[in-house]
Amino acid sequence: MNVKSKFAILDVGHGRKALAKMVGGFSGGGDINVVIYGKITHQWGHDDGESIEFAVNVEKVEVQ
Repeated sequence: MNVKSKFAILDVGHGRKALAKMVGGFSGGGDINVVIYGKITHQWGHDDGESIEFAVNVEKVEVQ
Protein backbone atom coordinates (compact mmCIF):
# COMPACT_ATOMS: atom_id res chain seq x y z
CA MET A 1 0.00 0.00 0.00
CA ASN A 2 1.32 3.45 -0.90
CA VAL A 3 0.41 6.06 1.74
CA LYS A 4 1.41 9.73 1.65
CA SER A 5 0.91 12.36 4.34
CA LYS A 6 1.93 16.01 4.50
CA PHE A 7 0.86 16.80 8.06
CA ALA A 8 0.71 15.27 11.55
CA ILE A 9 0.21 16.53 15.10
CA LEU A 10 2.36 14.97 17.84
CA ASP A 11 1.17 15.33 21.46
CA VAL A 12 4.36 15.47 23.56
CA GLY A 13 4.43 14.93 27.31
CA HIS A 14 7.93 14.01 28.50
CA GLY A 15 10.59 16.20 26.88
CA ARG A 16 8.12 18.84 25.67
CA LYS A 17 10.04 21.86 27.00
CA ALA A 18 13.35 20.78 25.48
CA LEU A 19 11.64 20.03 22.17
CA ALA A 20 9.92 23.45 22.19
CA LYS A 21 13.34 25.11 22.62
CA MET A 22 14.86 23.04 19.83
CA VAL A 23 12.10 23.92 17.38
CA GLY A 24 12.03 27.62 18.30
CA GLY A 25 8.68 27.74 20.10
CA PHE A 26 5.68 29.25 18.31
CA SER A 27 7.88 31.33 16.03
CA GLY A 28 9.53 28.22 14.60
CA GLY A 29 12.83 28.48 12.83
CA GLY A 30 14.22 25.01 13.42
CA ASP A 31 13.20 21.80 11.71
CA ILE A 32 13.84 18.56 13.56
CA ASN A 33 13.87 15.17 11.86
CA VAL A 34 11.87 12.51 13.70
CA VAL A 35 10.82 8.92 13.18
CA ILE A 36 7.45 8.03 14.70
CA TYR A 37 6.52 4.41 15.43
CA GLY A 38 2.96 3.56 16.27
CA LYS A 39 -0.27 1.88 15.27
CA ILE A 40 -3.14 3.44 13.36
CA THR A 41 -6.16 2.56 15.47
CA HIS A 42 -9.09 4.13 13.64
CA GLN A 43 -10.28 6.81 11.27
CA TRP A 44 -10.44 10.18 13.07
CA GLY A 45 -11.96 12.51 10.46
CA HIS A 46 -14.03 12.46 7.32
CA ASP A 47 -12.79 12.65 3.75
CA ASP A 48 -12.74 16.36 2.85
CA GLY A 49 -11.73 15.68 -0.73
CA GLU A 50 -8.04 16.18 0.14
CA SER A 51 -7.32 13.77 3.00
CA ILE A 52 -8.68 11.66 5.85
CA GLU A 53 -7.26 11.93 9.38
CA PHE A 54 -6.42 8.78 11.35
CA ALA A 55 -5.71 8.27 15.07
CA VAL A 56 -2.28 6.82 15.89
CA ASN A 57 -1.19 5.33 19.19
CA VAL A 58 2.45 6.42 19.29
CA GLU A 59 4.77 3.77 20.67
CA LYS A 60 8.12 5.48 20.15
CA VAL A 61 9.54 8.74 18.81
CA GLU A 62 13.16 9.04 17.71
CA VAL A 63 14.53 12.58 17.43
CA GLN A 64 17.30 12.49 14.83
